[in-house]
Amino acid sequence: MKKNTRRTFIKTTSKTVAAGMVFSHLPLIRDAGVLGQEKIKLGLVGCGGRGTGAIFQALTASNAVQLVAMGDVFQYELDNCFQRVSKEFADQVAVPRVRQFLGLEAYKNVIDACDAVILATPPGFRPEHFEYAIESGKHVFMEKPLAVDAPGYRKVIQVGEMATEKNLNVVVGLQSRYEIGLNEMVKKIHAGEIGEILSLDVYYNVGKATVHPRKPNQTELEYQISNWHYFNWLWGGQLAGQTIHQIDVINWIKKDYPIKANGMGGRAMLEGPDHGEIFDHHAVEFEYRDGTKLHVQCRQMDNCANRMGFNIQGTKARVDERLQIIANKGEVLWRYRDEDDPSGSQIEQDVFVGAILGKRPYVNTTEYGAESTMTTIFGRMAIESGQIIDLFKAKASNLSIVPSEFSWDMKMPNEPLDDGNYVIPKPGIPVL
Repeated sequence: MKKNTRRTFIKTTSKTVAAGMVFSHLPLIRDAGVLGQEKIKLGLVGCGGRGTGAIFQALTASNAVQLVAMGDVFQYELDNCFQRVSKEFADQVAVPRVRQFLGLEAYKNVIDACDAVILATPPGFRPEHFEYAIESGKHVFMEKPLAVDAPGYRKVIQVGEMATEKNLNVVVGLQSRYEIGLNEMVKKIHAGEIGEILSLDVYYNVGKATVHPRKPNQTELEYQISNWHYFNWLWGGQLAGQTIHQIDVINWIKKDYPIKANGMGGRAMLEGPDHGEIFDHHAVEFEYRDGTKLHVQCRQMDNCANRMGFNIQGTKARVDERLQIIANKGEVLWRYRDEDDPSGSQIEQDVFVGAILGKRPYVNTTEYGAESTMTTIFGRMAIESGQIIDLFKAKASNLSIVPSEFSWDMKMPNEPLDDGNYVIPKPGIPVL
């Protein structure tokens, strides 16, 4: 992620203007004098790395933004985020201790105290938090993915429609859709410059996530939230938690979503009590309505070849994550190069803030965020079950992997066995 602070906004303003020519809803400038003197009382739910990054970018978007409430389940996350943001944006942070909320119900306190909220907790909580925010009449920026199962997907879709009825702005953190160079490339693909699409490939091969060891007197819920990347009910698996970015780019290019999934995966490197229940390698073949196939591979293994990107082969040329069009005979036909562009993560906050202030059109990106989330959900279902999964049957599934109620001493759906290990999904067991 490129760093964007108040010290760089002047440099990037001209690039933001250029981006406005790519997609018209983009705010043209982040200066409060242009956007207006109104104040946005902003809250943050989830103060970890992504929440901290999002709040930095929201405060950078306009001096009209004021952080007034924060919430997390862990004191150290809240304290660290507060210290960092207060140091960088002292004149825009007004969060006394009384509005620093802790615990499983903290999200309600934060939302009640603000006009707009950033939701950046693990995605297992997202549908419930989103529902409370929209019912409370608040604008929402929410990180991807938006759910981890079909009931959660359906709730997000329903709440997104409620947001439209209430004229509440919603932006989903799929920042690739806001990257200027990628927008240029997608325009060229849609204009036919690579010809008819023949094949699609996505890659998200990286090392494993950090493990936070158990602490004395820690409950199982505390441990699982601390290590949320290793539990499907919290993270949704690697397709949802990471590969969704590249999958969403392909859905954007196709102007559609896959309707069938067939996959496989397992655990080759992750083992023992510390690594929860997730698979560490995945391969899935998605099929679109027109018969086009998308092949996805992703893994979390250290000391292996890494790649985060995509390859799209057309009848005339191919494109990849390096933002270049290469003719089938090898000639580079086009390449986007501009290192001074603001990050997509910054631009999406410019869009969110500008829409709330009324200086840019209403925005609600819930639908494509939810649909790409559902792509990852039924892809994981295919991988873990070994079954060919139909999208529409998956959407209708009542299988929920998220607990219905929470308390710190609750019994978890997947608790350690006598040997300390968790139950791992087994192919061959139907999920629909």
